[in-house]
Amino acid sequence: MVTRPTAEALQQLRDTLPLWSEQKPLPAGWQDYCRYYGIDFSDRFAQADYRAGAVESGPYCLAVNLWHLPGATRNLVLLHGYTDHSGLFGHLIAYGLATNCNVLIFDLPGHGLSTGEPAAIDTFSEYAVALADVLQAVALPQLPTWAMAQSTGCSVLMEFARHYDWPFDATVLLAPLLRPAGWQKLQLARWLLKPFVPGIPRTFNRNSSDEAFLAFIRQDPLQPSSFPLKWIGALRDWLAALPLVDLGVGPALVLQGDQDGTVDWRYNTRQIDKLFPGSDIHYLQGAGHQLANESSTHRVLYLPYIDAYLTERVPGTTDEL
Repeated sequence: MVTRPTAEALQQLRDTLPLWSEQKPLPAGWQDYCRYYGIDFSDRFAQADYRAGAVESGPYCLAVNLWHLPGATRNLVLLHGYTDHSGLFGHLIAYGLATNCNVLIFDLPGHGLSTGEPAAIDTFSEYAVALADVLQAVALPQLPTWAMAQSTGCSVLMEFARHYDWPFDATVLLAPLLRPAGWQKLQLARWLLKPFVPGIPRTFNRNSSDEAFLAFIRQDPLQPSSFPLKWIGALRDWLAALPLVDLGVGPALVLQGDQDGTVDWRYNTRQIDKLFPGSDIHYLQGAGHQLANESSTHRVLYLPYIDAYLTERVPGTTDEL
């Protein structure tokens, strides 16, 4: 049985994770962390070379994970959502490895084992800078590269597209975030509460039909205890500055659950088609917001959409899972 790591043990990993450029041994307890979160693929994908380290990005040290497959035909860059972290993306990491991809994922500032105020950010541009810094530090092999992002991770890609050369041959957006559900109420709550408190107490919504995931996330020691009001302000500022016009990076594959109560998906998907004109948008009946951690019933329904999209957009062989 794998023991749940304590907050103190996780902080020790955060403090002692070596810089990516140093290529030093990982700290004691790192494999236990990977096993607890289900991202230890040393048995299932024994041929993969796993590496982790910290990449500096402005005031942050970002926890980065890379699985390198001999003979890989593609690179996959994964971006997690708000309050998520790399440890919760085991299903999609495994999908990437099973389809012959090198897989890169990192914890956004203020998330997981990266540094920063938990679940807070000053501006969304810091997220884009983080992605740019990680891509530069890791220097993926010269292969067709695609990105798959969940929720706020999609926002990171949009902001990145506005300021950096686009390195991706294909883009998959899972439940993309522009407006959250109840956006007007959130802004009002921020305005009313800001003089008195720094954040809103954390609540856990039923954002997936996977009961095991919902139980796990409530016990996850890397989950923040509150939603900082400054993050809501950063989202507001980002939306105000984002022109709803073609980003110039081509169409995306967009997958959106019709039971998503986290984002205003009816509004968001309309705007996504302006930002990524010609996108292929699929609405998944009965699926919630957390598509990266939906039940296997839903995952087996949406993964074929990704297979077909990649076959068309990105050279390489997509194997059956």
